[in-house]
Amino acid sequence: MSDAAAPTALPPHSTGITLVVTERVRRSKLEAYEAWARRLHAVQATQPGFVGLHVLRDTNGPVAEYVTLVRFASAQALEAWRATPAYREALAELDDFTADQVEYREAQGLEAWFDRPARLPAPPLWKNVIVGIVGVYPLIMLFATLLRPVTGEWPAWAATLATASLSTLFLNWPVLPWLSRLLRPWLYPTQRG
Repeated sequence: MSDAAAPTALPPHSTGITLVVTERVRRSKLEAYEAWARRLHAVQATQPGFVGLHVLRDTNGPVAEYVTLVRFASAQALEAWRATPAYREALAELDDFTADQVEYREAQGLEAWFDRPARLPAPPLWKNVIVGIVGVYPLIMLFATLLRPVTGEWPAWAATLATASLSTLFLNWPVLPWLSRLLRPWLYPTQRG
């Protein structure tokens, strides 16, 4: 299964929307599930407003867990995808592979990468921003230092692009998911009284 589909440009001033799908797949159905997912992702890639997707896999437990982040340019594009016959047909097959109920949630911006406990509201934007800074700043410093011998003679824009590209790659996986788990008590404090 492909980890990501080729992105397309977002409309100006759009933050887009991400559909976060968590599926727990029976081990006996992994191969069939992966084939199903490849077909679904190929169809999604042709949908107007589709931006890209990323699949996170944990196949080590008794039940394999797949978290798929499907990004659309707008909520309207996501709803248009959900209204397609292809989407409904794919959902009809999903129960054949899963061990329990599939979880769906919609997220905007970096919120999609936060490991949010089920049925809790998203943390406030300012907390997401702080976690993003805590994740990205060390990565930028690390990659700027590591790349300096290679990019030292490059134009500033090209050296910055190399640093930003590697930082973004590592920020998205594994840094933000790891930080969201580490900081879960702060992001989602238990309500008192």
